[in-house]
Amino acid sequence: MNVIFILIGMNVTIIFLFDKSKLDTKKWFLRILILNIILFIIASVCTINNIVKNTAINSLFVPLIAQGIYYGLSRLFYMEFERNGMDTFWTMDKTLFKDGWFNYIFWLISILLFLFVLK
Repeated sequence: MNVIFILIGMNVTIIFLFDKSKLDTKKWFLRILILNIILFIIASVCTINNIVKNTAINSLFVPLIAQGIYYGLSRLFYMEFERNGMDTFWTMDKTLFKDGWFNYIFWLISILLFLFVLK
C-alpha cells in the first residue's frame, strides 16, 4: 500500500516524464492542481489528527509542492526565452540544451523533495 501512496505522490514527476505538455496547458494544469490540493488536504488531515503517521502519507504533500516548483521554473524559463520548455527526456537532440537544463533542474528538485520527505 505504501508504494501506491508514493506513486500517487509522484504524479507531477511522472506526468513530467511521460507527457510534459499536460503541465503546460491551462486546462490540464488546473485539473492536476485540484487533485494535488485534495491530496495535500488529505495528508494534512491525517497528519494533524494522527490518523496515520508514516512516509507514505507524507509523500502526499509532495505533488502540490512539486507542481508549484514546476510552475515557478516554467515561468522563469518563459520569461527568459519567450517559449515553453520542450521535452528532452526521450530525445537526443543536442540543440535543446537549454531545455535539457530546465528539465534537469526540475528532476533534481523533485527527487530531492522526495528524499527529504521519505527520510
